[in-house]
Amino acid sequence: MEPCDRLEDCAFFIEYEAREDKQTVLKGLVRIYCRGEKLNSCVRKQVSQALGGPTRVPKNMMPNGYPLRGSDESQWGDEVQVMARRYR
Repeated sequence: MEPCDRLEDCAFFIEYEAREDKQTVLKGLVRIYCRGEKLNSCVRKQVSQALGGPTRVPKNMMPNGYPLRGSDESQWGDEVQVMARRYR
């Protein structure tokens, strides 16, 4: 399966690739959503398409639409929060 065509612009993926520890849970998300069976179910991708580009998607949103562990949705705009909940 081809990897996601948005990896170069995806803040989540870029941040993950820069991490030295590459946590197991993040590694699994990348394997499933960025390079695997849930490629077309990526909430980040769907929010990006709906809102007009990857810059509108919060850096701390995981491909499943939830915030990274240790963070929350409080900095996400209302529109992003609504969209994330819709696509989860």
